[in-house]
Amino acid sequence: MIITVASGKGGVGKTTTSASLAVALSKFGKKVLAIDGDISMANLGILFNMEKKKPSLHEVLSGEVDVRDAIYRHKTGVYVLPTSLSLEGYKKSDIDLLPDVVNEVADDFDYVIIDAPAGLNREMATHLAVADRLLLVVTPEMFSIVDAVRLKESAEMAGTPLMGVVLNRVGRDFGELGRDEIEMLIKGKVLVEVPEDESVRAAALKKMSVIEYREKSPASQAYMKLASMIAGDPIYIEEEKVFKKESFIDKIKRFLKI
Repeated sequence: MIITVASGKGGVGKTTTSASLAVALSKFGKKVLAIDGDISMANLGILFNMEKKKPSLHEVLSGEVDVRDAIYRHKTGVYVLPTSLSLEGYKKSDIDLLPDVVNEVADDFDYVIIDAPAGLNREMATHLAVADRLLLVVTPEMFSIVDAVRLKESAEMAGTPLMGVVLNRVGRDFGELGRDEIEMLIKGKVLVEVPEDESVRAAALKKMSVIEYREKSPASQAYMKLASMIAGDPIYIEEEKVFKKESFIDKIKRFLKI
């Protein structure tokens, strides 16, 4: 299964979720490939301490090397297709080749986790097109949800079903929206709530996933729960529901013009 992990805006913990989900699924005995699909930033590669690996996805997307020559096995057991920090490599990359690259190796793995760039752009359209499922990462604040709704609409146009929503960084003073409100707006199920956890930041500084850094931390346990849901049956695809109108929700909908 190919899962694109995406967010409507940056800074919500998308890459942390991608890396942590990949490591967690590996702990459940699954063979997992994590792809650093944000070819301009290399954030996923940094979390796996592979941002300096050559060849990388850049060389694959420029047609210089075969994709299997750019896949590396991390000590967690996760296979990683990293992106480098090279600006020249980025300029040479053809993102339109990504679907062919992913499909060439997808059957070798139980799960392919693609860390997509944040926002709605041409690159995102390619990431949605190649995916079997979309996993949305949001924080419980209005602008994150606004952008996520737009991203979900784009996924629907591409024919990519929503697997569900990861509600991240819960517990910060955002004037937070509640889980029920978020599900009503996105019309998708919140699979897991990941609490604000200092271990996430500490892990990133050490270039590792939070599960590798501290498996018993609150965030790690949330990601392990997410992986257990995805790896089990049934696959968590939330059907759209009809919700009662509520005044607060109406205000948000007017803001979204939906």
